[in-house]
Amino acid sequence: MKTFHAGIDIGTNTLLLLILSKDSNGKIEIIRDEHRIARLGEGVHEHGIISEGAMHRAHEILQEYSDILQQYQPLNVRVVATSAMRDAANRDYVIQSFEKILGNPIEIISGEEEAFLTYLGSKEQYSAPLIIDIGGGSTECIIGRGIECQTVSLNIGAVRLHELFLHDLPIEHEQLEEAKQFIRDAISSLHYDVFDTVIATAGTPTTLAAIDLGISDLTSESIHGHVLHIADIKKMTQSLLSSTLEETLLIPGVHPQRADILPAGALILQELLLHFKVDSCIVSKKGLRFGVTYSIMDE
Repeated sequence: MKTFHAGIDIGTNTLLLLILSKDSNGKIEIIRDEHRIARLGEGVHEHGIISEGAMHRAHEILQEYSDILQQYQPLNVRVVATSAMRDAANRDYVIQSFEKILGNPIEIISGEEEAFLTYLGSKEQYSAPLIIDIGGGSTECIIGRGIECQTVSLNIGAVRLHELFLHDLPIEHEQLEEAKQFIRDAISSLHYDVFDTVIATAGTPTTLAAIDLGISDLTSESIHGHVLHIADIKKMTQSLLSSTLEETLLIPGVHPQRADILPAGALILQELLLHFKVDSCIVSKKGLRFGVTYSIMDE
C-alpha cells in the first residue's frame, strides 16, 4: 500500500507543493511537484506587512493546492513559511487565513530550520556539500557532513535586493556597487574550511541553468545536476543587469513573474561563489520542499 506525504513551502516569492509516495518496500516516487509565484514578500521590507494583493494571489494558489491534496489518501502534510512571514508584522492574520484554506497548521520556521531542511532535501549523495539556497527574502548557506550540518541564514534575497537596489534596470554603476557592497557586508563573516561540492538551489540557479543550456522548459531533467561555471554566471549576471525588463522577458527559460528579480538573484550567487573562491556550482531542483516532505516520511 502506498502512503502519500506532502510538503508545502510558503516562500517570499514562490509557493511550492511537493507530494511523494512511499510504498511498503520503501520506494519513493514524485507524484506532484507544483510551482506557483505569489510574490508574498512584495513590499514587506519597505512597509513591514504582507499586502492584501499578495494575500489574494496566495489564497488562489493555496485553494488550488488544497484541491490537489484532497486527491491523495492516506496523506501526511507539513506546511512551512519562511522569510516574508518571519518579517511581516501581520503574520498571525495572514497565517490564520492560509490555514483556513488548507485545513492544516502552518509553521513559521526560523532561518536555521529552513537551512537544515534545505540541506536535507538537497544533499543527495554528496558527502560534504556546501549548499546555497537563494530565496526571495533570505539566503541560506549550509555546510554538511552526513546528517550533521552547520547553517547560516542571511537577510538577503532576490526580492529584497531587487527592491533595495535593482528596481531600475539597466543598472547604473553606482547602484551596482552599492548592491555588491550590501551583499559583501552580509556574507563577510562566512568562512567554511572543508567542502567538496557547491550546490545551488531555488529559482535563481535553475533559471540560470536553463539560460546556460539554451532551453525554455524549466521542468527539463537536464537542469537538475547542471554545472554552472563562475565565468558563465558573471556573463549572464552582467547581461541581466545591463538589460531592460522587456529584454529579459525575451530570454528563453525566464519565467515572466521571475524576470524582474532574476538579476538580483544572479548577483547574490555570483558574489557568494567569488567569496568562497570556487569556480562552479551544481544546480539542484530540490531544496526546502523536499526536506520538508522527507522530514515527515518516517513519522
